[in-house]
Amino acid sequence: MKKTLPLALLAALALPSLAADEPATPPARPGTAAAPAAPAADKADQAGGDRDARRQERLKKMLEETPELKGVDPKTPEGEEKIRQAMQKRFETEIAPQIRKRMEEGKAANHTKMQEDFGMTKEEFAAIEPLLTRVEQLRLQKGMAVDARTMQRSFGGGFGGGRGGNAGGATTGGNSNGGGGRGGFGGNFDPKIILGDTPMEPSVQECQDARKALTALVEDKQANAAELATATARVRKGIATFQAALDKAQGELKAVLTPRQESILLDRGILD
Repeated sequence: MKKTLPLALLAALALPSLAADEPATPPARPGTAAAPAAPAADKADQAGGDRDARRQERLKKMLEETPELKGVDPKTPEGEEKIRQAMQKRFETEIAPQIRKRMEEGKAANHTKMQEDFGMTKEEFAAIEPLLTRVEQLRLQKGMAVDARTMQRSFGGGFGGGRGGNAGGATTGGNSNGGGGRGGFGGNFDPKIILGDTPMEPSVQECQDARKALTALVEDKQANAAELATATARVRKGIATFQAALDKAQGELKAVLTPRQESILLDRGILD
């Protein structure tokens, strides 16, 4: 079964940022008194209403401009799924390639700066670059898949909603009858969509599968202690297997670095 991106994540990446067009408070005209400040609660309610209105406008525009979404009702589960599929298609064909390109450009710029900081020639840096790239790739995979729940909690429920509610909440503007699941990068997110041809550490898939199984049991009030213990052990084993691969890659990189070079990478969060 093809994995799908959470609707809210797709919306965040495929549509303009909500913060980009937050209306600024207009200054008072010269010679006029400033309007009394509204209570904080009223301001919050108004801001929330404005954001929801802009979301609905963007959604309406997207429905009008996307042929396969003509006539789709975003307030129904079927309509929400069609919107998800259309946004996923756009993400995979238009946005993900742009993200990969920017990542490669950023990596090239970082490595150029790193070569200078290491005091190496191009040839010397090229000799250690594969070891450095391996560690960087594993760290990226760890953040996107292995530690996905940690990142999800950091974003207050992650991309795609928390327990219950539709995936995306106000993004689709209607269905609040549950079924949104946990959303986020965890579970259904396939990091290959972002990573492209980057080789995946085999334990990444096991980590995702184990977390998905654990989530299903945690949300099943009928699950017994033995099932939960087994699922918990599986998650921890997957994490430990991945961490062993990361530790090995870091050890191989450290072996070819001077103390100063190792300190630079530790300072930049590339090494532990």
